[in-house]
Amino acid sequence: MVSSRREKLRAALQLQREMRERYGDDVEAAMAQLPLTGSATRAEQTYRAAMARNSSQRFSVNDAILPERVLQPDETVLDVAVGSLSSDTFPLVLVTDRRILLTIDQPWRRWRILREAPSAEVLSAEVEPRLLGGRLRVRLRQGKDIVLKVGAYERPKEVAALIRRLADGGHAPGREES
Repeated sequence: MVSSRREKLRAALQLQREMRERYGDDVEAAMAQLPLTGSATRAEQTYRAAMARNSSQRFSVNDAILPERVLQPDETVLDVAVGSLSSDTFPLVLVTDRRILLTIDQPWRRWRILREAPSAEVLSAEVEPRLLGGRLRVRLRQGKDIVLKVGAYERPKEVAALIRRLADGGHAPGREES
């Protein structure tokens, strides 16, 4: 059993080296594009597809367990906004078919949900420019807004536009009214 574990580790390291040689600094984006196994949940499949849209940004998150930690298996992730570096990781705002949530990877509590709100409680969203970076602010009917500090504006603006469209009763691109 020990030898088979060592063999698996060696094979994984070899694959990692090959991926780095082939894709260089874009290895995370390439891995996000890899097809998932047939056992992946809808949440995992849609999360990976949404994260792939962020591949032009420079960030690195260890999100292998994120879908199982913060999402319901049948939940659909519509989009993801990546925040600025905070506590050695990048917080994320996930927009799903049910809710908006702010989550961060913490060493002692992997992928902890900091704030969340059901879709029905969302009023609007915008990106507010600041001196250094900006903020993606999701306005809620009640309680404190969900706020994500961002360094880049393009992707967060796209996510904010999606949230506004959903809050106005619209549908996500590619989704038909049922």
